[in-house]
Amino acid sequence: MDFIERWLHISPDGGSGASELLIALTVIVTILGVAWVLRPYFPRSFKEFLEQLGRREGDGRFDN
Repeated sequence: MDFIERWLHISPDGGSGASELLIALTVIVTILGVAWVLRPYFPRSFKEFLEQLGRREGDGRFDN
């Protein structure tokens, strides 16, 4: 995990990898936070999608 050292040619953490670990954890926590906030919308939207899928006429193909 030394991508900052290789890309930017600086070593903010003295080569220990702490900066890269902090960046990776920040990205993961941000993604999980956004997923947690949007959590109520996913099942309802998927349920509505499945209901519409069952109500459509024909096979839904446009090349018939």
